[in-house]
Amino acid sequence: MKLLKIIIPCLVLGACVFGTSKNAKFYTPSAAAQGTVSTTFAGFVGINRIQLPKYLDRPQMVTQTADSNQVNVSEYNRWVESPAVLATRVLTDDLNVLLPAAKIKINQFRGEGFEKTVFVEITDLTSVLGKQAQMTAWYTLKNKTGKTIIQQKFTGSVQIGKTYDDVAQGYSQLLAQLSQMIANTLLQNTQAAH
Repeated sequence: MKLLKIIIPCLVLGACVFGTSKNAKFYTPSAAAQGTVSTTFAGFVGINRIQLPKYLDRPQMVTQTADSNQVNVSEYNRWVESPAVLATRVLTDDLNVLLPAAKIKINQFRGEGFEKTVFVEITDLTSVLGKQAQMTAWYTLKNKTGKTIIQQKFTGSVQIGKTYDDVAQGYSQLLAQLSQMIANTLLQNTQAAH
């Protein structure tokens, strides 16, 4: 009886303190590039891990309130892994679609001998549910000696729906737009070198 008097209050207290947590939902962007930029470009290209602002590179999905500076961090809608890692993988997949004859992979090891390396810094990535997602990024293309060949700014926006799945799809579309611009830069730079 004494044991029950101890256990029951503990269970009640635990329910009050911790509550009943609803299950989190997990999302990932995916490659959305379509068509090809070139079927003959056959370069060996490394993609460095994409840099994101720290407040965005977190498990929780971040949105903004329309016409406000308010940022919303959703505890129950999360990225399946680091957004920077996901973005790097999606960009690499997109570039492989756009440049199918090339060898394009994530730069994870030193000394792989890439002919060119792509560095991307996303400086702004915002989404307003039911309105739009937008991205501002800088990408830098370097040769095998580490010399900067070109640096360009990308800005893009897409309309999105009212769900977090729409946010993930919007980011997929923005990364596809960015990959299209990078693929064109890679091709133009190769043609200019010949």
